[in-house]
Amino acid sequence: MQSVDRVTAVLMCFTSGEPELGVTEIAQRLELPKSAVHRILEALTGAGMTTKEYERGKYRLGPRATELSLAALGTVDVRSLALPVMEELRDSTGETVTLSFVIGNERVYVAQVESKQDVRMTVEVGRRAPLYAGASGRAILMTFGEQELDQYLAHVALTPLTDQTVRDRDVLTDVLDADRHRGYTLSSGERDPYAAAVAAPIVGRNSRAFACFSVCGPRARLDAPLLDSTGPAVVDAAERISEMLRGS
Repeated sequence: MQSVDRVTAVLMCFTSGEPELGVTEIAQRLELPKSAVHRILEALTGAGMTTKEYERGKYRLGPRATELSLAALGTVDVRSLALPVMEELRDSTGETVTLSFVIGNERVYVAQVESKQDVRMTVEVGRRAPLYAGASGRAILMTFGEQELDQYLAHVALTPLTDQTVRDRDVLTDVLDADRHRGYTLSSGERDPYAAAVAAPIVGRNSRAFACFSVCGPRARLDAPLLDSTGPAVVDAAERISEMLRGS
């Protein structure tokens, strides 16, 4: 029981205000030995409940924690529900389809259906990415209200990932306005210099996105007209899942 209490206490340290913590911070907060906290975090990471940012030595909640939160809200297994739709979208577009969940101020890849083409994009399931860079992140941000967006921007630095990353708050706001008007997001080289993508939000009953679909591929193949022509199919796929979840 002591082990269960410790694991629970470690998980409860992660909040939307503090989504990223190190071993020392958690150990001091819980008054536990750092060695014990490290063992717990490594076990949780192995189970997908947390993920580790190796460059900074920090931990965050992982995709399995998101699944548990969805289950607690009475929703179905989103990945299982989404997989057939993702396969249809992959077959109709010929490109890789990804599913991302929101965790704190970031998103995490939780599933992908790879393109069958020899040259294709693949993602690392479990990898986190900021919301401000790339089509998938902005598909989530476009559902934020004005106050929620202001709060997000007050806590997140728009650190450029490539020379195409939006790094100005006013420019990002304008881009999001255009995204909302269009109904989907487009990116080319914003997060990965060699990738392009189109994405759409998956929304719950509160009209706030908790996930998104994207179609992504090599930037050299997915030019702007092709991305735009793919947008409605991605929106349709995301809306189908959103409707299924609202009816569940």
